Amino acid sequence: MQNIKIIVEYDGTDFSGWQVQPGKRTVQGELEKALRIIFNKKIRVTGSGRTDTGVHALGQVVSFAAPKQIPPEEFKNAINGNIPYDIFVKDCKRVHEDFNARFSASSRIYRYQIAKGKSVFNRRYFFQIEGELNINDMKKAKKELIGEKDFSYLATKDRGICYVKRIKISEDKNNIFIEVEANRFLRRMVRGIVGLLLSVGKGDLKPSDTKKVLSGMKRRPPVAPPQGLFLIKVKY
Repeated sequence: MQNIKIIVEYDGTDFSGWQVQPGKRTVQGELEKALRIIFNKKIRVTGSGRTDTGVHALGQVVSFAAPKQIPPEEFKNAINGNIPYDIFVKDCKRVHEDFNARFSASSRIYRYQIAKGKSVFNRRYFFQIEGELNINDMKKAKKELIGEKDFSYLATKDRGICYVKRIKISEDKNNIFIEVEANRFLRRMVRGIVGLLLSVGKGDLKPSDTKKVLSGMKRRPPVAPPQGLFLIKVKY
């Protein structure tokens, strides 16, 4: 057997997330279907992270053990020829047998995209807002989220400590981008962070309320919707 690493992008709109679920269309499920066709046997794949329903990826990393009858350089075309239009394998190579897409990762980077104003052409890949956001207050609030902290109150179901390395907020004439890098993420944690920053930007919360939300002293605002979220890169 050989250990294979692939980099995958996908439009998460029509998927029930990454992880295999009975009776539901998932990214992991479609990749494993393709590998079954290629090798005529069940092959389990491991992703660097489990994206939620509606969340997209530009750089999801996937690893799996495969028979040696097909050289790695042929995998890319073989898999792309057997998966649906909303998934694409960008790169493929053989890696050391100890490599694991999930457990070997040192950090993941997510980007959340916000459109200023509404358009039917943005609805799949941006969270669309009307009205102004106070970007300066959002930048003040994000400073309280950087470092090793318990993010349980910004997540859903999961609990635990994560190390957020950086949060970058940028904007242009039409869009706002929030980029978050951490060693790991709890379920819906990025969307919880974005939801908190949006509430600060709208004036519903003060930047100083960030610590209160993290500690559970103040109720977490609603998480941001999934369509604006992209897994863009995984570092090893």
